[in-house]
Amino acid sequence: MFAETIGPEHEFRHVPDDTSAYNESTYYNFASAESGVVGWVRVAVQQNRSAAQTSVLIFLPEGRTLVAFGRETDPVPDAFTAGSLTIDIDEPHRRQRITFAGPMSVFDDPRALADPGPALRGAPRVQVRLELSVTGAGVSFGTSGDDPDRVVEKSLALGHYEQFTRLEGTLRVDDRSIAVRGGGLRDHSWGPRDWSGLRYHRWITAVLGDGEAVMALEVGRQDGAVVRTAATTAGGVTAEAQLTDLRVTWTPDGFGREVTCELGPLHLTGTARAPEQFVPLRHVTPGPDGSHAVTRIGYSSYEFTTTDGRHGLGIVEMLDQLVDGMPIGMGTPESR
Repeated sequence: MFAETIGPEHEFRHVPDDTSAYNESTYYNFASAESGVVGWVRVAVQQNRSAAQTSVLIFLPEGRTLVAFGRETDPVPDAFTAGSLTIDIDEPHRRQRITFAGPMSVFDDPRALADPGPALRGAPRVQVRLELSVTGAGVSFGTSGDDPDRVVEKSLALGHYEQFTRLEGTLRVDDRSIAVRGGGLRDHSWGPRDWSGLRYHRWITAVLGDGEAVMALEVGRQDGAVVRTAATTAGGVTAEAQLTDLRVTWTPDGFGREVTCELGPLHLTGTARAPEQFVPLRHVTPGPDGSHAVTRIGYSSYEFTTTDGRHGLGIVEMLDQLVDGMPIGMGTPESR
């Protein structure tokens, strides 16, 4: 994961191959302990299909969730912008800017997004403006895609790197202004993407109160293999960590209420912040026989604790193929 130096040219758009499934996306999550705001933004571009998507998800401290999705049929060349969301690279691997301005749907219980059409049509809306200045906290880590043996999961991307961040800015919801100061994680990936190509993954970002941040990832491949990677950052220095175990405690309807992981001497526990706000996003992949594979990507904001007494805030992404409507990784109450 740290074997390559990610060059500055990889901060920008890449020349796609000739597959229709080619996707390039960049994603930023953030957690502000001071304000209680947690969220993420994402721009995805499928250049070979002249398509792009915007996704914005924000968990407000009082327990409401804001969501916005957008689609474009004429992506802006050589830029990470779609609809109301723009991500500018001011200095590769050092400074970026996030700007979003537009309506967002409001949910008291975002589980309703399991049926997204009616949920979005019936939800009230607010006007939102998000402006964040982003600074890299340590080096970017991952792979440029030149060596296939270094790719964690080939069905999602060939090139993929991540970087811990510090963020500062403002979230305005109608007439309410909230200062956002904290940390998070960003990623950038490119290559052919098949959302149904893996069984599951668990992707944890925890921003601790002392300034340290933790990333932990577990991927369950279709061949039965399980791959784990992890990293930490403290004082601007990022280092690889050893993820030896990751477990999920599920709600009866298949959402991750608690995650625990072991990273060497660090034992980290994340609990879905009350009131629980579980967001089920989905991708539907048609098969050659007319069947459809449904991939659910679940999100929630989490409060984190460590066995040495530290506390933090963050986000967990849980991707699963659905089998009879339930996550494939869900077994016993404590399972992967």
